[in-house]
Amino acid sequence: MTSDQDPKAALAAIKAAREGVAPPTTYPIGYDVLYGASCALLVAAQGLPAPWSMLMLVLALGGLVLMITSWRRRFKWWVSGYSPPRARWVAIVMGVLFIGLMGMSLYGRFQGPGWLFLLSGGIGFFAAILGGRIWMHVWRRELGGDVR
Repeated sequence: MTSDQDPKAALAAIKAAREGVAPPTTYPIGYDVLYGASCALLVAAQGLPAPWSMLMLVLALGGLVLMITSWRRRFKWWVSGYSPPRARWVAIVMGVLFIGLMGMSLYGRFQGPGWLFLLSGGIGFFAAILGGRIWMHVWRRELGGDVR
């Protein structure tokens, strides 16, 4: 950028560069479904007896790795959920929620009822999808400079 560039043109160039980094607002729902399923397995696995809990944990982590690698392949970058300052709070709230849901699964495993892991996993599935979309919205606003 040259120093004699019009300020409006410079701002437009910055905005275009920011938009080039962000994923499209309508990225595939498959990412949300895979993320939701992986989080649901992470949560529900706590309520299963061994060896099923370990198998579900491996599948969940594999799903997350698959999601991250396919995202990197498609968009050529990856952002940690805790990196952007404003979006970080969405990730923290989700983390606290998932820890509570894991506790719910563990409670069902050791104290009963035995089906409680299904409920906590289902809640985790929908919470991951909703939380992921909220995180992306907050991150896009922050990237675009629309921070209040």
